[in-house]
Amino acid sequence: MLQFHFLENENFIHAQLEGLVSLDAWRQALAELEKQPELARGDRLLVDLRGLLGWLGVPERESVATLMATHFARMKKVALVIQKEKISGVVEGRAQRLGLDLKLFSEFAQAQGWLLSD
Repeated sequence: MLQFHFLENENFIHAQLEGLVSLDAWRQALAELEKQPELARGDRLLVDLRGLLGWLGVPERESVATLMATHFARMKKVALVIQKEKISGVVEGRAQRLGLDLKLFSEFAQAQGWLLSD
């Protein structure tokens, strides 16, 4: 099960997600996350994924990207921060093809800079 919490930030919505990854865990977490009132405070979201444990295969990553594109459709930009070795381009590419301006970063400062740029 994945757990999330929000961190204070006046420039964008900042969430951290932690736990053991699986497609079902992602499905549940994103459905819950979408319901949170914090998401209504803005249209730029940064999600820190460095607390996730495990790996997903390519089909599961594509499914997660589809879920993100659905649940975060109203967002102007979504930045994900994750370990460099977990960035493969699958999630980013799929989400962008579905219309979500989403990018993955290994460094928080880079993610923040992109998120706040226009």
